[in-house]
Amino acid sequence: MFQLDKHEASIANVNQRIQRHGEDRQLAADIKFALSAGNDVLDSFDATLRADLFRKPGSGEQQELPQIGGAGLTAVKHPALEPLKLNHELTGYELHIGGLLETGDPVVLVDVKLKRFVIEPKEGGSVAMTFTASAEVDADEISELSAAFIREDVLLTLVPPKRAEQAEDLSGGDTLDAQEAADAAAEAASLIEAGKKAA
Repeated sequence: MFQLDKHEASIANVNQRIQRHGEDRQLAADIKFALSAGNDVLDSFDATLRADLFRKPGSGEQQELPQIGGAGLTAVKHPALEPLKLNHELTGYELHIGGLLETGDPVVLVDVKLKRFVIEPKEGGSVAMTFTASAEVDADEISELSAAFIREDVLLTLVPPKRAEQAEDLSGGDTLDAQEAADAAAEAASLIEAGKKAA
């Protein structure tokens, strides 16, 4: 699952807008981030994406950098390929935007949607990435986001939804299936019992 922990990033744009819930109007913000990461981040989106975009370097080509890693897949497989747009939309995130000096409290947004991912493979085993984080905000948070936008460079933390919540969501469907199965079994037993009495 895609996540970051105090990862250096830049805020490329902050857009405030109105989000409607029926007749209610709620202030919201779209924050565009740009960052560089090791190509293992691609595994968060698709298990084969890294191998689709990178290969092991040949003789005389740039070798794997110690801080990058990436199973030796550090050469760009298709240099003429334009940056790729991914249609992933990830919901339920918690987002922290801190200063590079880690002074003061970070801006914290909840129930954040991540979307509009664009990735560009780089020689040496890294990827340039941009994406947009969208969330409902209040006036104070808009002010804090504007201050972060002016600073531009930030430490970004992305906390994915808790596994327990996901399991709870999944178990809701499983409980319904189990109930249906129990009802069906009870009905079958009733029919069998009725058949025995009739005999």
